[in-house]
Amino acid sequence: MAEEILLDYVLDQPVVATTQSETQLKALLKINASPRIRAAAEVRTRSHLCLVLDVSSSMGDRDIRELRNAAKRVVEMLHPGDVLSLIAFQSVVYEVLQGEVMGPAGSRDAVLRKIDIIEHYRGGGTDMELALRKAEHQLNVVNEAGLTRKVLLLTDGRVDGIEGHCLRQAEAMAERGISLDGLGFGKDFDYKFMQRLVSFGNGFTGKIDRPEELSKVFGERVERLTNAVANQVRMKLTFTHQVRAGRGYRYSPEMMYLGTIRLPGDERSIEIPVGSIERDREYSYLVTFTVPQREVGDARAIKAELLYDVPALGVVNGQSQQSIVVRYSDDPDEATVFNGEVERAFDEVEIGRMVEELDRAMQQDDNKRVLLFLDVLARRYAELGDREMADHYDTLKQRFVQDKKLSMEDMNYNRHRSTQKKDGGVKLVDASDLF
Repeated sequence: MAEEILLDYVLDQPVVATTQSETQLKALLKINASPRIRAAAEVRTRSHLCLVLDVSSSMGDRDIRELRNAAKRVVEMLHPGDVLSLIAFQSVVYEVLQGEVMGPAGSRDAVLRKIDIIEHYRGGGTDMELALRKAEHQLNVVNEAGLTRKVLLLTDGRVDGIEGHCLRQAEAMAERGISLDGLGFGKDFDYKFMQRLVSFGNGFTGKIDRPEELSKVFGERVERLTNAVANQVRMKLTFTHQVRAGRGYRYSPEMMYLGTIRLPGDERSIEIPVGSIERDREYSYLVTFTVPQREVGDARAIKAELLYDVPALGVVNGQSQQSIVVRYSDDPDEATVFNGEVERAFDEVEIGRMVEELDRAMQQDDNKRVLLFLDVLARRYAELGDREMADHYDTLKQRFVQDKKLSMEDMNYNRHRSTQKKDGGVKLVDASDLF
């Protein structure tokens, strides 16, 4: 039986010269539902969504009003049979909705009435750790196999208490198959912390400029969730002996620098959580690695395995596999061919790493390196044809020369833009390429 979820790859340099002592390569791994699954409208996963909403005293009247409208839109968008929970949190945590199963459209007035009074919960600080614990509890109350479990968190400020406790809670949730998307707005929103919080489950981080955008952004996240055809998706990469792992990046749908790849123990494997797969959405990851010198012939550098569930078809631990193979040649001309798609993807994802380096240089008060990375980022965006962002970093450099600092708002914007991928970078995998 053909795979339900497809896995393919492209190398930046498919042919390596036998004369090179070692060669650094980049692999772009692509994941998407098969044409058969994409064409089957009845194949979708039921979802349990838990909204975790900041109602602390810093939330103004307009903020609360738009938050209520956004939550009500979520109720309208969920399919019959989907499940909704809602946590309102400040210094106290309120379980407003507890595992409400959605009936047909037009029959959800009781749920909407509970959301209508959300402003009565406003006040206090921001106890995010307890809110996340309550969210996990709600997602576990409905104990049904096959549910795609997602937390959608929104906050307008910093966390009260110890951030590390929130991070450990988010990591534990990811290990239990719960993914987390984090949204924020306001001048005190810490984008860097939110990126770390959602990274354990391969989640999405979003910055909202105005409260009026809440309904639109909530709608986009719910549409993605309810369009999922597979869940519990994870990719395992096993690096061949003598192949050195480099860095990992998520490229699509949103870009993120995942960090240096560390291979634990003798197994030389890592597992990347992908989460859920939408019907017509592309997913891709980029990894760098270094291969040793070899004689003429083909050699496997990485074994890539994709594991997934398709609940609508009763598929549990479905599997797709690919061997990332490097061809060695003694023809010097063959080794000069590079794949432009992979090179472009690398140029884009590297921006996220450079923003991390910029932030690190600022934390270390290394003004020379701050200016270096501001220059590099301006040049990289110019090379990618994004004049607006190139000018943005030139302006930041001038401001830094004068003030010797960048604001959190500046860094939030930099991080947000570093995740935005231009359309048309990755094409969906065609089953004919694999079988």
